[in-house]
Amino acid sequence: MRHCKLSFCVLTCLAILLEGPVALGQEVVAIHGEPFGVGFVRAQWPEPVEGLSRVRVSSPQGRLFYPAAEPLTVTVRDPMRLDPAPRELKFGRGKILERLGQVVKAAVTADERQQVTGYEIWFLFQGDRPFDLQISGPAVATIPIVPVAAAADDHQAALQGWWQSYQAQAESEIAGAPMLPVVDAYLLSYLARRLDLPRPAALSRMRLEKPPVAIEMMADSSGLQRIALADVLRGEPHEVSEPFDTLPAAVEVAEIAPMDDDAVPEGIEPIARMVPPECFYLRFGSFANFLWFQKLAQEHDGDVKNMVGRPILDRRGSQRIEELLNVRYTQLADLFGDALIGDVALVGNDFLLDDGPSIGVLMQAKNAFLLSTFLGQDRQATVAQFPDCTLETKTIEGIEVSLLSTPDNRVRSFWVANGDWMFLTSSEHLAARFIAARKARTPLAATAEFQHFREKYPHGEKPAITLFLPRRFLSTLYTPHFQIELQRRCRAAAEMAVLVAARAAASNEGQSLVMADDLIAAGYLPGGFGHRVDRSGLILTDDGVLDSRRGGRQTLLPIDDVAIDKITSAERIWQDQIDRMRTAQPGLLEPVFIQIDRSAADPQSPDRERLTIAVDVVPAMLGKQAWIVDQLGPPTDIGVQFSKTDLISFHANIHSDKLNGSIPPHYLFGGLKDCYPAALAKFESPIDRIFAISTLRGYLAAWPDPGLIDRLPLGLGRGSPVGPNMTRLVGGAYRYQSERVSLLSFDREVLVESIPDLAVLDKQPTRRAHLKIEDLSQTQLGQWVSDTLLDAERRKSQAGCDLLSRLTEQLGIDRETTPLFAEELLGAALQCPLRGEFRCRGDGHWCSTASEVETPPTAAVMRWFRGLQASVDVVDNRLLVDIEVDVQRATR
Repeated sequence: MRHCKLSFCVLTCLAILLEGPVALGQEVVAIHGEPFGVGFVRAQWPEPVEGLSRVRVSSPQGRLFYPAAEPLTVTVRDPMRLDPAPRELKFGRGKILERLGQVVKAAVTADERQQVTGYEIWFLFQGDRPFDLQISGPAVATIPIVPVAAAADDHQAALQGWWQSYQAQAESEIAGAPMLPVVDAYLLSYLARRLDLPRPAALSRMRLEKPPVAIEMMADSSGLQRIALADVLRGEPHEVSEPFDTLPAAVEVAEIAPMDDDAVPEGIEPIARMVPPECFYLRFGSFANFLWFQKLAQEHDGDVKNMVGRPILDRRGSQRIEELLNVRYTQLADLFGDALIGDVALVGNDFLLDDGPSIGVLMQAKNAFLLSTFLGQDRQATVAQFPDCTLETKTIEGIEVSLLSTPDNRVRSFWVANGDWMFLTSSEHLAARFIAARKARTPLAATAEFQHFREKYPHGEKPAITLFLPRRFLSTLYTPHFQIELQRRCRAAAEMAVLVAARAAASNEGQSLVMADDLIAAGYLPGGFGHRVDRSGLILTDDGVLDSRRGGRQTLLPIDDVAIDKITSAERIWQDQIDRMRTAQPGLLEPVFIQIDRSAADPQSPDRERLTIAVDVVPAMLGKQAWIVDQLGPPTDIGVQFSKTDLISFHANIHSDKLNGSIPPHYLFGGLKDCYPAALAKFESPIDRIFAISTLRGYLAAWPDPGLIDRLPLGLGRGSPVGPNMTRLVGGAYRYQSERVSLLSFDREVLVESIPDLAVLDKQPTRRAHLKIEDLSQTQLGQWVSDTLLDAERRKSQAGCDLLSRLTEQLGIDRETTPLFAEELLGAALQCPLRGEFRCRGDGHWCSTASEVETPPTAAVMRWFRGLQASVDVVDNRLLVDIEVDVQRATR
């Protein structure tokens, strides 16, 4: 046994004293005590079972709690399969080396299988009467448990054994969870506190050594949510006693010179003259482009982020924004098409769409009266539909503004009308800034940086989609107000989730406790729970838990609208870290410009579109990968003619300072042909990775020869001649050298096939690097990409199944209500990334119907990706990337 060898000796001796029948292949020990007894079962299956399927541990008497099951396994390796041995094993011809390579490769790539021979199960229980323990899974067993009395030291030793096993199981769940690990983190915290056990290290590891980069936090607060969850569970309340610090002032930014509309440079779109200068700016150019974007989101379950992969949680991105702002675009399109709305833009101060964003939609009306009438009637209809929805008029900056809202903020829509411009926003602050910026004549269009980018990227014949993140927007992410309220709202969300878990744990143990104070008194919540510096708290309603100041968990009040006066010393320390990060990474404050044009990729295929994307950012936005840009040489008109059978090809001008600057300037290029490589995730050691790479039918080349291979020690770069200009190197790679061109491949036939087509070309488009990916949809390589992505999706799907199973096993949630409870706990509905449905089997285990489908699914990316070309340049310390990607749309 792995976790507790000391207590196992004690338990083995106690097992001899047990009365009652013990089935063959089982060891059973149960010591009763308070508040819980401790039990241990070692169950051996009659025959090994393939795979590491989980078991569910329960008791029909309802007296068993918090089980931890660890499989007993054996590893089975399939026999190595070698190619026929060469007839001649003579030194000097590479036959011995080749044979040795085959043996090593066969040993590394041989299939390994885990077989389960049984399980070791630790559990807690209540009472001293006999009860049954049921195991369901790959094998089924009912084991009678007869508790016995034992010395306090023996009970404590058994408790330590259970804690080590339970802690290891929970920490494994926390490490692999693709969502916030509320259940396992809560149970570790609660049980350690209740049973006076060592504080789990997993809660400490959930904290970060330093804050995430601010630009990451503008759209995803999951990292901060883990920190907040750990703080709440560790019983660390926000300081609520004096002294408080005053909220630090934000770093001042340069003032904008007022500019009248007639002074705005030509080429600046009218809608930019209405946008506050500190907002992000996503301009669609036309209502048709906006509807195109909405349709694209609908084709991918309501969120364009799903084009990469379906998440485990259904956030309902586009649908939630429509509900929040009370704008029904489909109805507008069905009724009026392009006749009612001209230009459209989304603007705001963050992208926190999953939590409660500060966002708005700005529309240019072609018929202001008709659009106003439609919006007004729509708001009246919403009030009639939802009893908790109210419609009122507020005065903001001297202007009457319509406010449609609900107490939980699922609807929060300020409507500001200014002539032909209609602005609907979730934020009162944003509504005020819309009015004030227009009055002060300091909109986004008046800023020098926006004028610069619009001059650099002028409008084409057709309106393009533009995303612009100005310096003021990026600076706002570092301000004390944004950072501290972001922390506080994450803590509020964590408290909501923990309260839900605590109520379920109490109910499972037979305690009908609802209020936080009662749960604290009974030990289900830490003593500092709910203590906040801003005096806000949790409110229990018929629809769930709300924050008294911020609203519902996924519909929190926008950060802009939360007033902050005083902060704690801990919050001041956090802000000091943020300020240091801001100073250390000034490049992250540089503007971001992205422009997207769409056109037909093929006139014969109306459902295939080409997106032409221009990206203009600073290299610092690449994070840890920014060093790659430093290796690029100056732009050049030299290109490469690749092999006709290459599916992926690239070339780059390299001027590297690596190896003390001894690498001469050269062109690096390569290609990959159709193949089905080994699964890269299967290999862990460096040697394994080499064999994985060797299954790629590709080549890597350099011109003029940088000589890196020749510099390898002990003459390893010379190899053995195997043909004209070709040698075989140690490790199995082939090298072709001719006219200062050097090529490497693990497949000799790849070199033979590619060399006749390869050529260096001049007078090509000027660039520093270029990448081309063909349509992979009907290739082995495309199937490999799909399978590799699906493996990750399967792990996420399994994590969803495991969570539902653990809710039933650890918290006693009824299987009929488990999905709804999971949604209340996580703030969003679970969904299967493989597009299946979660269901509970007869044995109590949860699974996805996707596992029952005979036809394997296709990864999300491979359903729409039909080719890509990308060119890279660097101008004035700005990284310029031009991309063309072909997209297969759903059949119209």
